[in-house]
Amino acid sequence: MPKRPQKIIKSRKKLEEKVMVVSRSDMFSLGGWHGLKTDDVRKYINLISTKHKFILRSEAEDDPRWQQIIPYLIFENSGKYFVMQRRGDHSDRRLANKFSIGIGGHINLKDIKGSKGDKGVKGVNIMDWASREFEEEVDYAGKYKAEFLGLINDDTNDVGLVHVGLIIRILGDSNNISIRDEHKLGKLESLSNVGLHYRHMETWSQIVYDFLKGQMGQKVQRVQKVQPKPNKQSLRSSSKTAGLNIIGILPDWVIAEYVAKNEISISPLDKKWRENIDQVSIDFHLGNKLKLFRAGTYRFVDTKKGLPDDAMEEVNLQEGDPFILEPGAFAIATTREVLKLPNDILGRLEGKSSLARLGILVHSTAARFDPGWNGAPVLELGNLGPKPAILYCGMPICAFTFEKLSSPVRMRYEGSRSDRYSGSRIPLASRIEKHNPSTSHSTLREESSGSDSKSSRRGRKENS
Repeated sequence: MPKRPQKIIKSRKKLEEKVMVVSRSDMFSLGGWHGLKTDDVRKYINLISTKHKFILRSEAEDDPRWQQIIPYLIFENSGKYFVMQRRGDHSDRRLANKFSIGIGGHINLKDIKGSKGDKGVKGVNIMDWASREFEEEVDYAGKYKAEFLGLINDDTNDVGLVHVGLIIRILGDSNNISIRDEHKLGKLESLSNVGLHYRHMETWSQIVYDFLKGQMGQKVQRVQKVQPKPNKQSLRSSSKTAGLNIIGILPDWVIAEYVAKNEISISPLDKKWRENIDQVSIDFHLGNKLKLFRAGTYRFVDTKKGLPDDAMEEVNLQEGDPFILEPGAFAIATTREVLKLPNDILGRLEGKSSLARLGILVHSTAARFDPGWNGAPVLELGNLGPKPAILYCGMPICAFTFEKLSSPVRMRYEGSRSDRYSGSRIPLASRIEKHNPSTSHSTLREESSGSDSKSSRRGRKENS
């Protein structure tokens, strides 16, 4: 009988081992979060200490009812971070070829000192776990100290859905470090160089990178506060690294931080939502509801009296369905995503350049979304081109940029005098009559055969 390949044997052993888990209902009984949680973490550590159990890894890997507890170690030496890339033949295909700045691994019974079985652990020593995991995963010649940063959770992908990370920074005094795992490659890189791998990082590493970048910005800001009379050049330089304290248009990594912390709320989020972020924007997608003017029903719209309820017809689509926008046609639609802004951030909707070059307008004038906006952004679609254009439900249709204000507004959009569309999840027709609240809601109407009807009436009168 032929021998099994060594890597298959190792992979099977991993699935047969028992790993530490906490049920999802217990893990988030104190409240859920997305991203890196740095406050009230002791409560969650105590919860892990009292509520954990050990089950087969094969049972836990694809069952979101369990959260596998993973120490995730970030090694730093002299401002450089240890970056690894998993090989294409990695045992977990979901992570193959991904970059990581975290050295992670499961917790087994043998990893806990004084363990007496699944229920015999009375305390949890995070740094003990960190030391064991670090020494198992890497060869390192030097001294180090460990610093606990917080807990990480990311439910936007299959891997994150079944794991919770304990994020620990390892501060070393030597750069003599290498990875032991045959399925990984590793080297030390500056934080700016780490960012070059961002799009190809596993999501935990993206979240940690955003956090470290934010910390760097805060350090720069504190240093500049003690410098007398900084010149304009230094202010421009600091604005690039001021993290979440920057004022102005948000760059890619800050957008990711705000979205991850739900300070800019976007729902639903794709599993790979970070791939929708460009230099200063994030893509939104065409939703499944559109509205079109009914042809020939009304000769004109009185802007003082508004639009009757039956002036537009609704078109409902399924994901991937086509929608034909005829030349000269106009439609309103919503994005698939619902957007909620805090009271110190303004959003701007920008059409896709590739669509504009086909004559497709995504928004006519309403491109600004005020602080406090809450709802599905509405698109004003028009076709200026000579040919019908086919759009698809769910396609990238526009991009949002965000601008941080110097101070929060006192009057949020939601509930303000200009709020006419807040909270909407469907495309709402114009409510222009609300500019004239004293005017009754009526409009002049003619049937689609309006000119013929006039002629008929005129003929009947002449013949009488």
